[in-house]
Amino acid sequence: MASVDRTVEYFKDDFSKGLFPLDTNRIVIENGAVELSEYIYQSVLNNNEESHHFLPQARCHAAKHGLHLRRTLKLDPVAEFYIYDLINRNRTSFRKDFSDNRISFGHRFENGKAIPLSKAYREFKKSVAEANAKFEYGLKLDIATYFNSVYHHDIVKWFDDGDRDQSDVEGLGQFLREINSGRSVDCLPQGIHPCKVIGAEFLKFLDNSRILKSDLMFRFMDDIYLFSNNQQKVEHDFILLQQLSGEKGLSFNSSKTKQGKIAIENVDEHIEEVRKQLLYVRTELVETYNGEEEVEIEGELTLDSEQQEYLYNLLHNPELEEMDAELILTFMNDKGEDVLEYIAVFFDKFPNLSKKLFYFCKNIDDKSSLAQVIIDHLDNSVIVTEEQLFWFAKIAEEYLGGTSEYSSILVKLLEHKYATDISKSKILEIPDLRFGLPDIREQYLRVGRADWLSWSSAVGTRGMSRNNRNHMLKYFSNVSQMNFLIASAVRKI
Repeated sequence: MASVDRTVEYFKDDFSKGLFPLDTNRIVIENGAVELSEYIYQSVLNNNEESHHFLPQARCHAAKHGLHLRRTLKLDPVAEFYIYDLINRNRTSFRKDFSDNRISFGHRFENGKAIPLSKAYREFKKSVAEANAKFEYGLKLDIATYFNSVYHHDIVKWFDDGDRDQSDVEGLGQFLREINSGRSVDCLPQGIHPCKVIGAEFLKFLDNSRILKSDLMFRFMDDIYLFSNNQQKVEHDFILLQQLSGEKGLSFNSSKTKQGKIAIENVDEHIEEVRKQLLYVRTELVETYNGEEEVEIEGELTLDSEQQEYLYNLLHNPELEEMDAELILTFMNDKGEDVLEYIAVFFDKFPNLSKKLFYFCKNIDDKSSLAQVIIDHLDNSVIVTEEQLFWFAKIAEEYLGGTSEYSSILVKLLEHKYATDISKSKILEIPDLRFGLPDIREQYLRVGRADWLSWSSAVGTRGMSRNNRNHMLKYFSNVSQMNFLIASAVRKI
């Protein structure tokens, strides 16, 4: 029971940091963790129970820079609980680095808790900056589409090399195989901490190579930096790392391979001085630079008058760039109404900033105007990404419930031509009894479905009276074991 409670706390601490944080999973895991654990370890992973398996998982796509998409899997409550529980129970097996000059940052545990990625990234950038000043030669490398390229059997083999229970090794293999319908690549979900731990620790085969010659090697997930006063050593290691990673089917992104001190600083020498200052202050930001990780900002960020004026000039610039938009959303939290005038530009040009816009919208007082901007975007934009639809729903639920536009937004999100099961599920799980939502949920609950639309609809019934809710869930729970577990968790609310 203590292990289950720790897993729930681990999941809750990481929940809001995920790519598509559906409350369906949170509510089911918080209220049904014991039942989930019993089902997984007594049925799904029991070789004598052939009728129970991890389900194939839904594909979803988070936006990256320039309309590129990050493909991942949205795990259902059973699969999501399992991977958090597996990594939580094995957390002491993810050890510190063996050498002071081959260091990986973050994605481990200290005192039973996940190391905050903001803290780890600050240490990483500080170490890189110090090494960049100390050594004459440097090299920055990035593995191309890392999570989508790693091979199922390589992950299981790596997990088996540690002092881990064989049942956990076999369980991880079954999990990766079944959630991806048997495909051996593109099987590791993105955006949740336990999978980041797996991804980061798997790459230690690079850190631990005895043949590396560079004086220093720093790594944050698949971001790698080499340093030396001998250029030949750096070049030797560049070739070696390509060969080692190639044996695992991985390759480096040539467009992100950078040499020299200026490139490693991540800030071009011609960028305005104030912009440099802001970028350095915002050192916790990871997503702008590598497109794979996101670290939450901690503490208050204060600006002087020159920096504030610079941001206002950026805001008024019709050629606003993504990095500048990121700075505005980071540093202008107390200027919500000023940014509101330009929020449509952010929605249109930077769909990959949708999550950051969700957090920024709490600073906008004129919620009705914000709602109208969202409606206009849904009505008029040629392209709206799945992630945008999801975070628009989160914005509506969190901030716009008291506006007259609220119902219109929910309907438009459900009926949008680019809507997916995941984006629709965000609407269906909202426990609102208005706008015909109960009737829509009932359509999915009464027809024998076992999918995201029915599961989120079941969670959305928590706003109903206990008798009506339980009656609605009675027949839904008969369809599958997953439905039964979700209904059982919702009945406890």
